[in-house]
Formats: sequence, structure tokens, C-alpha cells
Amino acid sequence: MDGILKNLAETFSHAVDYAKEKITTITGTTSVTIVELSEHIINQPETKLIRKDLLGIPFSFYHLQKEGVTYYVEMKSSQILQLDVLAHDHTIVSYRSYRDKSNLPTAIRFPKTLLSR
Repeated sequence: MDGILKNLAETFSHAVDYAKEKITTITGTTSVTIVELSEHIINQPETKLIRKDLLGIPFSFYHLQKEGVTYYVEMKSSQILQLDVLAHDHTIVSYRSYRDKSNLPTAIRFPKTLLSR
């Protein structure tokens, strides 16, 4: 059982490192805000956009698959409702406006232990 847990932890660590590397490449820094990350996803030419008007409210759904990382942004008008970043089937970033609203302006920072790898 210890071997399985250790293998799972290593796999997750590699996924985090991979996503960290990609986000660092995107932003040129080791931290990024939810707004900055969502703008990057939205502005990529490969991003697929689905627009829906639900009950008279415009919603936008952005999907991007790039270099093994999956990005998803969901917006109501200009408000970010949800943002997800997944690498190797592991969730790296998970933002929900109903849950994390107070955290919107803060940056996602990567621990120094991850940066040294």
C-alpha cells in the first residue's frame, strides 16, 4: 500500500511541476493571478469558445488543451465563475467564484521546493 501511495504522490508532484513550468513560461514569473491566467487562456488562438445565452445572461466557456495541460474557464458576462488547470489528470488550479471570491486578486504561488526542481 505504501508503494501505491508513494507512486501516486510522485505522479501528482510531476503533474504540479509540469503545470508550474507551463504557467511560469506563460507569465514569465512564478506567480499568477486568476485574472491573468484566465486572460491568457482566453487570448490563445487555440482556445475553443462556446457562447450561450441562458435566461438572457451571456455565458462563455473556454477550453484549451496545450502541451499536455488542460485549461477551462467559465464566465458570466465578464465575471470569472470557474477556472481549472489540469495536468496529467490531476487538478493543479481549481477556482470557483462561489467558493473563492475573496481570493480573486491574490496570486497563485508555487512553493520554493517546486521551483528548485
